[in-house]
Amino acid sequence: MTGLLGGTFDPPHYGHLILALEASRQFDLEEVLLVPTRFPPHKPGRRITPFRHRLRMTELAASDSPELTAADLEPADGPSWTANLIEKLSGMGMNICFIMGMDSLSELHTWKDPQRISEMAKMVAGTRPGYGVESIDIRYRSIVDTFEIPGTSISSSDLRDRFARGFNTRYLVPDSVRNYIRENDLYVT
Repeated sequence: MTGLLGGTFDPPHYGHLILALEASRQFDLEEVLLVPTRFPPHKPGRRITPFRHRLRMTELAASDSPELTAADLEPADGPSWTANLIEKLSGMGMNICFIMGMDSLSELHTWKDPQRISEMAKMVAGTRPGYGVESIDIRYRSIVDTFEIPGTSISSSDLRDRFARGFNTRYLVPDSVRNYIRENDLYVT
């Protein structure tokens, strides 16, 4: 079974990596694909770092873990939906375990075709401080397996703010990602 963790990855951080690695371990996954969303449909109007930077940062973040692979699987011509990506991968013969954090799971009711996703893939969600099982919409509690991940409460939005203000981000993102952000002047106000 192949794990799939999608997201904006703006920037990718240890919370994403811990989630992916723990899902890999707990569900005995062959690999986990980290898929940056080219055009995040849930973030209209928000300034998003160009895709090429987010993909490169995701590649750097995944490079130290043989279980993880950064993958450019999104269409180049507009928003993509998780259900369509899973359908595409399933059509290629992949058995998918769709991984998400509890923050994403708490917003699943706003996604396109969540029931269809559950019919095509095993759905799992890692717990995160501030998001308990009670935050899961009652409709989805029976179709998503939850699992505990070691405690982290890192968010990409907080990291963007930290980079913009020049705060120390050591131990929050891999050094290779932090260096890439600095070299490319990302998140500078």
